[in-house]
Amino acid sequence: MLDLAIKHKEELQKKLVDTWFTDKYKFVHAGVYCDEEKIEENTWNKHQFVSLDKDGNVIGYIRYNVNRSDNSCGGLYICNFSDNKIVFGMDLGQALKDIFEKFKFRKLTFCVVVGNPIEKSYDKMISKYNGRIVGVWKKDIKCYDGDYYDKKSYEILREDYMEAVVHK
Repeated sequence: MLDLAIKHKEELQKKLVDTWFTDKYKFVHAGVYCDEEKIEENTWNKHQFVSLDKDGNVIGYIRYNVNRSDNSCGGLYICNFSDNKIVFGMDLGQALKDIFEKFKFRKLTFCVVVGNPIEKSYDKMISKYNGRIVGVWKKDIKCYDGDYYDKKSYEILREDYMEAVVHK
């Protein structure tokens, strides 16, 4: 179940800190340092959600930035803390649906570090919702392991998403 992150702030921040400098989450952080996630007290600049299991435990985090001047979203950040891919995947689907259907944002942009195991799922999601791969930046991200990685950028327009949903 998708819920507001602010309602689960302490549990969420602990789980996020537990991912620092771990190989499993190296591509999630995509940088040479980690910083505590600020859970906003409003939704003007960011929408922040947690994914909850059937017992109400935080199993994931979904956040994106909101650009009010052009009614778009970017910087999609997705982190699954569990092996519960089904519930987390449904919550991610709900977040995407909300972006385009509930909040009616006109565009979503986001990136992935090439080599991240989730990259193939993002490619499928982009295809499913008529989005596109905007480009790949070579050796653009330096992770804490000291290696440089390519970064792939995606975008989905609301009208393309809506067309895909209608013709499903």
